[in-house]
Formats: sequence, C-alpha cells, structure tokens
Amino acid sequence: MTDCNTYQVQQGDTLSQIGEWFHVSWPDLARINNIQDANRIYPGQVLRLASSQNVCNAYTVQYGDTLSQIGERFGVDWRQLAHYNHIANPDRILSGQTICIPG
Repeated sequence: MTDCNTYQVQQGDTLSQIGEWFHVSWPDLARINNIQDANRIYPGQVLRLASSQNVCNAYTVQYGDTLSQIGERFGVDWRQLAHYNHIANPDRILSGQTICIPG
C-alpha cells in the first residue's frame, strides 16, 4: 500500500521543490522531520509530509489508464506524477498500482 503522507527523496530534490509539489512549506517540512539544515537532505531519505492531515490522495490505477490521462483528470503534469511517485517508465503503469495525487 502506498503511503501518500511520506515521500522518499530522490536525487536532485530540494525541500522547497518537495514542499511546492505537496503544498507544504519547506520550513514546515524541516520542522516536521527535525531537519536542521534544509540544504542537507539525501536520496532515499523518507520525509513525513504533515503532522496530522493528508496532503495527498491515493489513486488506484484502472485498466487502460495512462499517466497522462490521470494527470489531466486531476490537473497535474504527468512528468511530475512520474517523478514524485518514483515511476521510472511513465509508459508502464499497472492496474491496481496506487499513485499519490497532491491534494
């Protein structure tokens, strides 16, 4: 099951980019995750995105869905959906797969 209230940092991510995507300020991300230096996050690090509320909605991929169609349906760029859901090949999503859509 996908946890849409955590995010695993990828190469090149910054707190401000992650915050922008998930609609959480980077100072809040730093506070929630006890990060002293906002410039020191690393790939593989798992960040909590909020203390209590959900910042994303889980979507279960249906047969025939494409990332582009899902992005269009929710008003989100498919490239960002691929990046923030760690989808290496955006042409290959599977029925039953859960992806996170920012709220």
